[in-house]
Amino acid sequence: MQYDGHVLVVEDEPALRIDLVDFLLARGFQVDQAATCRESLDLLERARPDLILLDLALPDGSGFAVAAAARQRYGLSVGIIMLTAFGDEAHRLAGLGVGADIYLVKDTSLREIEACCRNLLRRLRPSLTENADAAAPAWRVDEMLWQLLTPDGGVVSLTATEIAFLKPLMAAPHVPQKRSHLSPGGEPRNLDAVVLRLRRKIEAVSSHPPPFKAVYGSGYVFTGVPSEPRNSV
Repeated sequence: MQYDGHVLVVEDEPALRIDLVDFLLARGFQVDQAATCRESLDLLERARPDLILLDLALPDGSGFAVAAAARQRYGLSVGIIMLTAFGDEAHRLAGLGVGADIYLVKDTSLREIEACCRNLLRRLRPSLTENADAAAPAWRVDEMLWQLLTPDGGVVSLTATEIAFLKPLMAAPHVPQKRSHLSPGGEPRNLDAVVLRLRRKIEAVSSHPPPFKAVYGSGYVFTGVPSEPRNSV
């Protein structure tokens, strides 16, 4: 299972910040964003992210100050990845000196940034990645009976299109699936109707929210945990 970490993206360049935020959201992360030191420090006072993806050259100060504040407030429980245009040894050493775990330059690909985020999460919080499935309630599709079984014992009758929507999502939890792969007949408008109807059916019988959500610019992602008996998805 891919662990969905909480990332704070600190970057003053709007285009790059949007690219980072959209990509990380599509890859299953929860993302906050800030463009200045002040915004970053305000966010750190309200919540602790798992990771900070941090630029150094900010309009009201240096990312070094944000890194130092994060370390002072949350210690080693926060991962810090510096992503900056300064690739020289002096800046790298300074970044590592204030507590950065990883130092990247801005020509690093989005895929490599994601890999660094996931590797750092595994190093910092192994118990979360190992035990997340066991701690979370499971959902199950019974294709023989055309039913979705909820974690609290609810039973939702499914149509063929609803099963076709759920199966690829539950087969790859926390991995966004494109609308074109989920749409009945390849028509996105039909998919919207299927999702709306399924949400209402689940909410009518279960105290748990529907185990899927829309992903901006992609499609949908399964956010629950599927159980794995023989007759389920």
